[in-house]
Amino acid sequence: MDISIGSNQLRNTNGIFVAQDQDLIKVEQKAEDGSILLSMALYNPAGSQVAKLERNEWASNDQDRFELRAEPASVTVIDNTLKGVVFLVKRNEENGIQVPQAKFYLPGGTVSEVTAEHWHVGNKMELKDADIDLLGGAIEIQ
Repeated sequence: MDISIGSNQLRNTNGIFVAQDQDLIKVEQKAEDGSILLSMALYNPAGSQVAKLERNEWASNDQDRFELRAEPASVTVIDNTLKGVVFLVKRNEENGIQVPQAKFYLPGGTVSEVTAEHWHVGNKMELKDADIDLLGGAIEIQ
């Protein structure tokens, strides 16, 4: 699967985002209709897990902090407490996957932010205009 994250092209991924040796996010497409399915562990700024989304269904969502908006061509997770988009994933014109906007916390509290220009993770990682072939592997968030 090819995933565009901000201005970056990550080709031949398995759709899994790994942080600190944990599967944090998984993006899938249904074979039947291409609908997007999102699985994601959600953390607060202190780095504690506060919700878990599994294939567009809440496994846990303490006090309904997060809202899910799922359509066949896109999935958006919104943080009702911090009032912002946590993760937006959608199909693009080439039938690939695009993450044009995201702002979420990793285990430990580091923030990962995606904008149209770049993908920035804390003070450790910034990708801008990268084109990387992951050879079928996971996307590692450092």
